[in-house]
Amino acid sequence: MILDLHKKEHIPLINMYKKCKGISLVNEYLPSLSPLNKMYVINSMEDWKQVENEFPEHMMTVRCDSPKGVNGRLPSGQTFDRDRVSGYIEEVKSAVPDAVLILEDMKPGTNERIHTQGGVNLDIKIGDYILMEYVGPSFDCRELCTGKAAHESWNIPWDEVPFMNDASIRKYKVGTIDQEEYISTAKERLAFLLNAFPDKKEEIFSTMPKTFQGMDINLFRDVRDKVIFPLWMQHEQLSRDGLRHFGVEVNVMGDGTLVPMEIDVPERFKEANVHEDR
Repeated sequence: MILDLHKKEHIPLINMYKKCKGISLVNEYLPSLSPLNKMYVINSMEDWKQVENEFPEHMMTVRCDSPKGVNGRLPSGQTFDRDRVSGYIEEVKSAVPDAVLILEDMKPGTNERIHTQGGVNLDIKIGDYILMEYVGPSFDCRELCTGKAAHESWNIPWDEVPFMNDASIRKYKVGTIDQEEYISTAKERLAFLLNAFPDKKEEIFSTMPKTFQGMDINLFRDVRDKVIFPLWMQHEQLSRDGLRHFGVEVNVMGDGTLVPMEIDVPERFKEANVHEDR
């Protein structure tokens, strides 16, 4: 089985998997921000051998997913060199035999894990609220979607979304991490990065900030203008598609590029497995 996200006839099959559906929804609702050049969903080593040469030799992203109704603790998604994919497939299949692999050829820079401005998660309930959580530089949405960390948070009433201005970064804030808690999250993030990139130890330690400074106003504007406003404008279509309560994961690259990784479908968003790393 080799499913191609760019083939319309494959979309219903891709959407049978929760994470895969979340990725395909980004293409549908936030197409200008899609980070993908190409995405295949495969379910075997044989499939991988057929397509491996279509993916970059360095810094490709591989994730995994289970069919709806199939549970199990899956390994975290990885961004690494192509020659490590076979070992990752074996790890995934050993954990959950029915799992599939998500192969992503991402636009330059959009799969960066070390040099980032952080990550933003949105919990959107149409007609009610938008909750926004943020983690800072050298982090990404992994910490937010697994419940490991949130450095700042905001609660924006739905009816006030169209009127958000720069003052909203203060007006709607409901939480900020303290320095002791930040250090704890930084240690966990360092452990994750060192495991993923064992040859980049010095780079990782020199990049991770020692203190938390909060979300930059320019990043706040970008998230508001490029993610929140466009989704608010499409709320009627989202509702018709059954997306009245959903999540959005947005990684922020070092140059400020917003990279939506998923629009979480309701069943995945409500039943998030905090043991599953992205």
